[in-house]
Amino acid sequence: MWLLRFALACLCGASLPSAYAAEGFFTADRPPAVARAWSSVYAFVCEGRKGAYTATAFPVKHTPKGERTDHYFITAGHAVEDCRGERRFLVEDTGGKRFEDDGITLAPRPRRLDGVTPIRVDDAYDIAVIKITTRNAERIGPALPLDGQCDASFGQEVYAIGFPGVAKRRSLRQSAQIKRWSRGVSVGLGHADFRGSTSTYVATSVDSLPGNSGGPVLAADGALVGVMVKGAAGPQNNFRYDVDPKKKDDWHSFLVPCQGVLRLLQQAGLD
Repeated sequence: MWLLRFALACLCGASLPSAYAAEGFFTADRPPAVARAWSSVYAFVCEGRKGAYTATAFPVKHTPKGERTDHYFITAGHAVEDCRGERRFLVEDTGGKRFEDDGITLAPRPRRLDGVTPIRVDDAYDIAVIKITTRNAERIGPALPLDGQCDASFGQEVYAIGFPGVAKRRSLRQSAQIKRWSRGVSVGLGHADFRGSTSTYVATSVDSLPGNSGGPVLAADGALVGVMVKGAAGPQNNFRYDVDPKKKDDWHSFLVPCQGVLRLLQQAGLD
């Protein structure tokens, strides 16, 4: 295990391509861990008169209450705090096919889950717990497993799922912002300064972009390694850092470790 110290002030998910982490976001050929978690990853959408933005969210706890159930999700803290739009909702995907298999019938639009309620924001890590309440008959993806053993993934392949803003990447500019997965290696631990606090992060080589914010990164066995919150700094975004993006071992996306998620749930009374 090694420690990498760097300083950056950024919104999450912006990153640079490198030889260490091949650029790529995918929808098909999902590894088993990605396939199992796919239905549990949602877009958090803030929609207003001046446009909309998208982050990523995933459920961590379901609490039945009579004929209804409270569903608790993790997402990006800034996605909650910066949302000034008239509507904020969760949706299983932001795209989808336009027509059914007959080529004529319009396909139903993905179901929107309204009534998003912020529960708690961790300002040091920029993650948040939000809640929605649904009827018991409504299907919500299963909660992702949390075991607090993030370091067990070091040196292993890991997978991110989210809604990367691929229009930000020149080579992907004609693609839509839909649910995609990417792969990389869980490298080790690092420290970063955010909003005046220094915190420990898991460094990975997973490709990420704005929109991946708040999304899960999973080990091969499906356990949550962490939550995507920061990407590598570079001259195009004016972020500050003390690593060399030309060196393959210095290119990373950074995750809130699973222990940080467990701490947030404890603070919110959800452990």
